[in-house]
Amino acid sequence: MNRFHSILVAFAIALSAPAAALAAPRLSVEAEARGVTVVFFRSINERRYEQTCRLLSKAYYKKYRIPSRRHCVAGLRISFMWSQAIRFRITEVEAEQDWAVVSATADGAPGRVVLVRERGAFKVLELEGM
Repeated sequence: MNRFHSILVAFAIALSAPAAALAAPRLSVEAEARGVTVVFFRSINERRYEQTCRLLSKAYYKKYRIPSRRHCVAGLRISFMWSQAIRFRITEVEAEQDWAVVSATADGAPGRVVLVRERGAFKVLELEGM
C-alpha cells in the first residue's frame, strides 16, 4: 500500500453541432475534473481534512465502510500525521458530463482519480494504483 491508498482508502449532443460547440463543453468538464483533483491533493497537503472528506463520494464512504465524515477526518489526521506534502502532477484528463478519470502521479507513483458527479459536483469515487 502507498500513501495514495492510505487515504482510506448526457449524450444528447446534436450530430449537426459545429466542432467548436462540441469542444467547449468538454473542455469545461475536463477543467472542472482537473480542478477537483487539484483541490483534493492540496487539501491533504494543507491538512484541511474536512475539505478532503467532503470531496469523497457517498459510494467511496460506503465501499470503504467509513461511517461518517468525522471518522474520515480522524482517519486522515492519523494517516498523514507525520507525512510530507504529496508531490502530484496531473498527466491526463478524460471526462464526460457525469464522470471523469484523472491520470496523475503522486510522489512519482502513477495512478488515477476516478470522479463521479454527485449533486451537481464531481466527487472522488476511487483512487487507483498510486
